[in-house]
Amino acid sequence: MLKRLSLAVLLVGASSAWAQQVISAHSGVIHFVEGQVTLEGTPVQPKFAEFPDVKNGQTLATQDGRAEVLMNPGVILRLGENSAFKMLSNSRSDTRLEVLSGEAVVEVGELLPTNAITLVSGDVHIELIKRGLYEVSSDPAKLRVYEGEARVTEGNQTLVARKSREVLMGAVLDMNGFDVKDVDALMRWASRRSEALAQANVSSARTASSNGYQGNSYGYLGNGYGMLGSGMWAYNPWYGMFTYLPYGNGMYYSPFFGYPYYSPGNVGYFMPGLSGGGAKSAFPVNTGATSPHYNGATGGSNLAPRGSYGTAGGTSGGGVAPASSGFSGAGSRGGGTSSGGGASSGGGMSGGAGHGGGGMGGGGGRK
Repeated sequence: MLKRLSLAVLLVGASSAWAQQVISAHSGVIHFVEGQVTLEGTPVQPKFAEFPDVKNGQTLATQDGRAEVLMNPGVILRLGENSAFKMLSNSRSDTRLEVLSGEAVVEVGELLPTNAITLVSGDVHIELIKRGLYEVSSDPAKLRVYEGEARVTEGNQTLVARKSREVLMGAVLDMNGFDVKDVDALMRWASRRSEALAQANVSSARTASSNGYQGNSYGYLGNGYGMLGSGMWAYNPWYGMFTYLPYGNGMYYSPFFGYPYYSPGNVGYFMPGLSGGGAKSAFPVNTGATSPHYNGATGGSNLAPRGSYGTAGGTSGGGVAPASSGFSGAGSRGGGTSSGGGASSGGGMSGGAGHGGGGMGGGGGRK
């Protein structure tokens, strides 16, 4: 009990006044910005551990910049340069936003039956009905499904788009195939940001586990952003950012990008050595690395490295390799740190240095 109280005091001290805003049951927390970003025309000024909201009816816009916004637990929207979206509803049971211009990438790592995500583009409504990775652009107006499944509706027309399908959203909906290896600068940035959150996840899961938050009851005593019985956003004061913690003994790889996320109940099990000295990093995850990932063997003792982007269709035993085989330009993942080197440039909105377990890349310069 003392350990739990100590953790709570630490986190409350790190979060201070902004905590009450972040734990509310809504979508639209501005988690990270770089460059010129405005909320209702007012510049968003990065401050360590402060996360403003995009409220109903408000517009978040980028000029020479990008933004990352937390939606439902496990769902992240990343906005490209010269882009904007308007929040229509920030309810987690019915999150709806309109992409006004530019492009946005939505990573859906978790989608509970009680949650819903709908993107609006003109007269077109796009329901994201499965976990996956989706890109919506305005010029030309189209949806690309890199992983997952979406229902696209305009008037009396409805199309269901799955992996490697794109929907052109004109007067008539038209669906074609596309190469999922065809990625742009926003998608590469989204990959680096996903890696940063995954690295923060290891630190958060280890801390929660060591303080007894396993199974059904972890939540950082009010400083989490989720709900009991599901995964949740959890604030990591050492990284100055939120990360996602899967529920109970769950574990998953981020859609398409393939980065691992551990729950407090299994981080030591999937990654031997994290508890009791000789801690190992969760990265790199390429086939030549030594980072272990559980491959589903009976008894749970058979561990093997997970496949990398460059491993076409690679798997590790019964485990799942990244769905983005052949993805290029995501940054080097061959060492103990990511492509940005030792210190992070993406700790929360402040750009503060990452702490605890090696460098934390992903938030650096736009490429």
